[in-house]
Amino acid sequence: MRTKKAGSAKPRSVRASPTLAVKLARVLLVDLDRQGNFGQSFPATGKHEGPASTASELFAVGANIVPEVLEEGFAIIRSDETLAKLSGVNSEGIRRPSEYLRKLSKDYDLCVIDTPGVLGENPPMTLAALVAADAVVCPFSVGLYEGKALADMWAYLTGIKKNGYNPRLRLMGLLPSLIHTTSKEEMEALADLRKEFGSAILPLMLGHRAAVKQSIGKLKPVWRGVRGAGHQKAAQEWREATNYILKNLGVI
Repeated sequence: MRTKKAGSAKPRSVRASPTLAVKLARVLLVDLDRQGNFGQSFPATGKHEGPASTASELFAVGANIVPEVLEEGFAIIRSDETLAKLSGVNSEGIRRPSEYLRKLSKDYDLCVIDTPGVLGENPPMTLAALVAADAVVCPFSVGLYEGKALADMWAYLTGIKKNGYNPRLRLMGLLPSLIHTTSKEEMEALADLRKEFGSAILPLMLGHRAAVKQSIGKLKPVWRGVRGAGHQKAAQEWREATNYILKNLGVI
């Protein structure tokens, strides 16, 4: 099972959709962010029978993890309030989510993990996700302090590999997001960052576009029901980013 994680410079998942799930056959979503925004994008469908596991159970000993079924071949493990109470770290606990997700690998072809924007070992969700993941994508926005933030982020991710937490972790790259494409200053700043970080920054860009916000509000992919030039550009950017990442993972 291939797992990955995809604002500011922090690990984030690439959003999936029911349509994407059908094309990919079997997809599992995992929301390890205490805010739970990822899960809010995928409301309950009423198709799951019985109790479903929540994200904090991935850190529990002897848990029986049962994802919530959204559609056939499409499921989610939702964030819950108990995640906010997790603190401290030990090697066994950090690796526990990976062990549970690996046991589910026979049932899914792709696992998408969303994490909080907190680096380090406390709270443990980000580190646990990176231990579980095969590849990571990190969206970032352009601002006055992004150079330092990106350098810290890249050093942290590199340390995950070098320090033995997850030697197999593939650093797919940094993804420019929420970019004001009409801003000369932001575009120049992004160009400077590309010069500084080279191939670590993906050859992609997600603009700050109203169509994306509207699509999120309607809980549908931005490439559905495209209207107008701005919406068309947003759809093109997100399709290109999604296809690039999935091809890089060998999923499509």
